[in-house]
Parts: sequence; C-alpha cells; structure tokens
Amino acid sequence: MVLILSGLLVLFMIIGVPIAISLSMAAIGGLVAGSGTIPLTVISQRLFTAVDSFPLLAIPFFLLAGELMMVGTMAQRITNFAFACVGWVRAGLAQVSTLACMFFAGISGSGAADTVAVGKMMIPVMEKKGYDKGFASATVATAGTIAVVIPPSIPMIVYGVTAGVSIGALFTAGIIPGILIGLSIMALNYYIARKKGYDKEKGKFEVVTFRKSLKEGVWALMLPVIIIVGIRGGVFTPTESAAIAAAYALVVGMFIYKDLKLRDLPEVFMRAAIMTAMVMFIIAGANLFGWLLAAEQVPQKLAAWILALTDNKYYILMLINVVLFIAGCLLNASAAITILTPLLLPLAIGVGIDPVFLGLVMVVNLSIGLITPPVGLNLFIVQGISNISFGHLVRGVLPFILVLTIDLLIITYFPQLSMWLPNLLGP
Repeated sequence: MVLILSGLLVLFMIIGVPIAISLSMAAIGGLVAGSGTIPLTVISQRLFTAVDSFPLLAIPFFLLAGELMMVGTMAQRITNFAFACVGWVRAGLAQVSTLACMFFAGISGSGAADTVAVGKMMIPVMEKKGYDKGFASATVATAGTIAVVIPPSIPMIVYGVTAGVSIGALFTAGIIPGILIGLSIMALNYYIARKKGYDKEKGKFEVVTFRKSLKEGVWALMLPVIIIVGIRGGVFTPTESAAIAAAYALVVGMFIYKDLKLRDLPEVFMRAAIMTAMVMFIIAGANLFGWLLAAEQVPQKLAAWILALTDNKYYILMLINVVLFIAGCLLNASAAITILTPLLLPLAIGVGIDPVFLGLVMVVNLSIGLITPPVGLNLFIVQGISNISFGHLVRGVLPFILVLTIDLLIITYFPQLSMWLPNLLGP
C-alpha cells in the first residue's frame, strides 16, 4: 500500500492537482487498491477527527487577527515603526521590509499573510528607489518565512497537535531562532546593497521620529507581547490567546485607530474563512494519508531501519533535515508536518532528541520551502506583486536560501540557542 500511496501522490502533484486534494485522493486510492481490510467509512471518520481539535481553533482566530490588522492603518503603523528603527542604515528599505515582517510574524502566524502585507507596501517603494526587482522581491519573500518561526506560528500549532507537545513551549522556542533568521537576512541585505550600490546615502537615527512612530503604533506592537506573556504566564491557552488576539485587533482597529469600519468586516471574515478552509483541508487530507502510513507500521519500520545504521543523533538530525528540505520543496508546511511527524518523532525520541526541539527544527526547515521552487508559496505571491519573471526571482532568492540553510544548521546543532528560553520558563 505504501508504494501505491506514494505513487498516486506524486502523480496527482505532477498533473497539478491541489495538495489537499492530492493527499485525500492518494489515500482513498490506497484504501481501494489495498488489502480491503480497512473499511472505506474510515475516510470520513479520519477527515473529521483530524480537524476536530480544540487547539486547532487557534488557526482561524490568528488568521482573522492578521486580516483585521491589514485592513486599516495598523499595518502601515508597524511599517513606519520599522522604518524609524532601521530605515536610516545602508539598504534601509530592505531592512525595513525584513523588520516589518518580523513584527507582523508576531501577529498572523502565516508566511503568506506576512508576505502579502509587507510586499504590497515595500516592493513598489524599493523599485522606485532603484533596487533590482529580483532583490526587492526576494527580500520580502524570504523575510516572510519568519512568520512561521516567530510565534504565533500556524505550523507550530499543527505540530503541537500532531505530536502532543506544548504549543506554548514551541512558541517560546521559536523566538530566538526567529530573531537570528531576521538578523541574518538583514546582514545579507547590507552585503548585497554595498556590492550593488543601493542606498549609498547615509542617514541617521532620529529619536523624534522613533518616539512618534512608537506612540502611533504601540497598540499594534503590543499584540505579540500579550500573546506570548499570556500563554507562558498561564493566563490563557494558545487557542484562547488567538481569540483574544482577534478581539484585540478588532477593538483597536474600530475604536482606537478608528480606521476599521463595519462595512469592512464581511470581506475580512470571508478572507479569513477561505484561508482557514484551505489550511484545514490540507491538515485533514494529510492526516488521512499519515494515518494509512501508520497503519502499515511505516514509522516503526523506518525508525528500526535507521537505528540499525546509526544511533548518532547528530547524523540522524542531518538525515531528518535532508528529508524535511526535500519535503518542503514539494509540500505545504502543514501537510509535511502532519505526514512526517508520526514518522520522525519515534526516531527522534529513540536517540534522545527533545520533541519540542524536533518541532522547532521541522518548522524552521519547512519555512525554507516557502521560497524554494517548484511550489514555494512566497515566490508566487511576490511574483504577482512585482510582475517579475520566475527565473529572475529564483536567481535573486538563491543567496537567501543559502543563508537560511546556514541558520538551520546553527539551530540544529546548537540546541541551547533555542531551548534555553522554554527550559527557563518551564512547561
């Protein structure tokens, strides 16, 4: 059955069937062509139980919070604050794009939402300033990957539910790696800007501008702090924090900034609902696919086979990263996590790898898939915004893929970097 499942999935993806439908149809095909010992009623049961989860309710609320913040001036206020922080340095606009993505990452949890919000504002401005279109688009697309590392992260929620580990611990573990990735992107921006002669003029940090932008954007900037402190302080669960985030964004937009109108809400809710449906459909199909692999005892066989070759956890971490990188080039992060977690978790536990750390490595690795061909979602988003050829865009993004890969290796082989904070704060 495993060969049938894999073959059907590859076939459907080659002919362009959407990933959620590909996973579901491959699983159904495997059931029909299999031994016949599993009744077909299991299909509807697994599809339903996959999304019948209280923690997964966090996904629609975080997506709604992100949509609410993009309607009025909240997104612009965050960008203005980022500009006051780093807009005066070399490659200032590229640095603003990266820092703005880091701030948005603490709100939406979605790489696509992050890339859209910042890309629409910053890519046209960078082009007018003389930046190469490929570099401008690649910068925003890469910075958008930070949204799935810095909490709240939708892939982290999916992993927490699939692996049965603390989502709060995952969120805390993602803070320092997310900052590391953001700083490394900014360092590459600086290097490329010097090499190609972008933004030659030097500015200076202006305290007045900084204070003004902070005052205007403080309500939006407080949301990530409320989420993390509330979860780690035990005030509310990750799901409750998502509902609070959505309510907070609604109140701030309508009654404090007063730029979110009642007439805007139907469209906001519709966009959030569509994105939620897409994510949930992927999770449901991937869960069915992964359940069939588990029914064939693939995780146990895979773990036994690899452990027979080596029990060195550093070699196994490298192998896991290679598998995840390939999967990230072909699958949506949520689908890859739902399928691969049951396969990799027993192996990781067998060699003493912390399940929370494994989840962090998976999320960071799969975030690179957002900018790797052939299905890198962020690439297609910025391509639509900047109207650039795909080949030009890929050439621009290659240096960023290299830098993110180096970051991944640092995070993988120096676990103290990411785990000291959740260990300090406790479960």
